[in-house]
Amino acid sequence: MNERFEGATPRDEIDRRMQQFAIEAQQHPPQSSQRQQALNQLINEILQSNLLSHPQSGTWPPSVYQDLYNEALQRTLLDICQKIANYRPENPVIAWVNTMLKYNFIAVVNEQRGGRIIYLPSLDELDASISLDAPVEDSQILRQFLEEDPENLLKSEFIRGRPEVTFQFLALARYVEEKSWDKLSTDLDIPIQTLCSFFNRKLRNFMSYFHRYLQE
Repeated sequence: MNERFEGATPRDEIDRRMQQFAIEAQQHPPQSSQRQQALNQLINEILQSNLLSHPQSGTWPPSVYQDLYNEALQRTLLDICQKIANYRPENPVIAWVNTMLKYNFIAVVNEQRGGRIIYLPSLDELDASISLDAPVEDSQILRQFLEEDPENLLKSEFIRGRPEVTFQFLALARYVEEKSWDKLSTDLDIPIQTLCSFFNRKLRNFMSYFHRYLQE
């Protein structure tokens, strides 16, 4: 249980311990003392790791931000306990946790600030934020966002006459599977111009949605 891997960095060790506790918790029945113990160890590891993200830091006065952050963090810790079965071992635990933290922070802000859009990026900024060259953790967060589509917006927009070709489908194909427009055009039997026109038009509409959930 406490074995170390030769050449492992401190970050690797932290990630390994988090994953160990998460998998151990998944292996025990809900409400069992064994699961609770593993969850307690996992949460302690997370809180001591200094790897928790701080969504939209600098956007609010420090005292206001701290209150919003603390509420979002408490909700995230509760989510970890209630949703541990949703954790996928192929991804770092901290990436999963930080994604939930971002979602919860936005939810807290929307509740306390009347649902205002905090920040509206330019199209160039959005395109840069979801670049295929993004760090691995950011790519995982993007994939989770696209797959979960928390407000069910991405899956609701589709090419006319082709309800299966949704914006969500194309975004996953482009940004996660890294398929070219040429490949997609051939596979779907849809002209490239039609695909690109639809995607770029909807991307503009979804700018604020992407940044509500992806912006640090």
